[in-house]
Amino acid sequence: MRRLCAFLLFLIAAIVQAETTQSRPLNVAVYQGLYSDTALGEILLSGKTHYRPSYITTLAVGRSIDWGLLGVPLEAEGQIVRHTGVQKHLEFNGLFLLRSDAMDLGLPVTFAVAEGLSVATRNPDLENQRKSIYNGGTTSEYSRNFLNYLAFEIEARVPVDAYQPRAFLRVHHRSGIYGLLCPPTCGSNYMAYGMRFTY
Repeated sequence: MRRLCAFLLFLIAAIVQAETTQSRPLNVAVYQGLYSDTALGEILLSGKTHYRPSYITTLAVGRSIDWGLLGVPLEAEGQIVRHTGVQKHLEFNGLFLLRSDAMDLGLPVTFAVAEGLSVATRNPDLENQRKSIYNGGTTSEYSRNFLNYLAFEIEARVPVDAYQPRAFLRVHHRSGIYGLLCPPTCGSNYMAYGMRFTY
């Protein structure tokens, strides 16, 4: 666990260090979110959600990297997340983002999807309460500290100056990838909003 946390902190430090040796801008984002106990698919497809009093405050540092997917450049991002409310712990995430603005869609917003790894400093309570059809609905299934990270984001585009602050909305998602890392019902979703600054 300590090694994973150290690795994610190293990823953040590497992103910052790379900025000093290359001319690519550094993105710094701050966002807050509210816990939703609605499944990810329902949030994305129907827009309906049910909230619980658990919150996240996230500091994210990222930059574009040399790798790409289908001709679209990737961004690397490291996050430190503080949980408050019902849950009180820290979370460290390392991820790659694929952002639509590289495709120049001519829209006033950009879209991004992120994939990575997430480590919580303790087993999150709200990820453990669900009962599942996989276990007959009689016993709770328990999450893990180490899970997959996934995010979906919409960011306001500023055509005049790319260095101006940009507002964004993000679904901050932790899960076990349908039973690969933890039982199929473990995980969490946060509906988040924030600001991104480029330096």
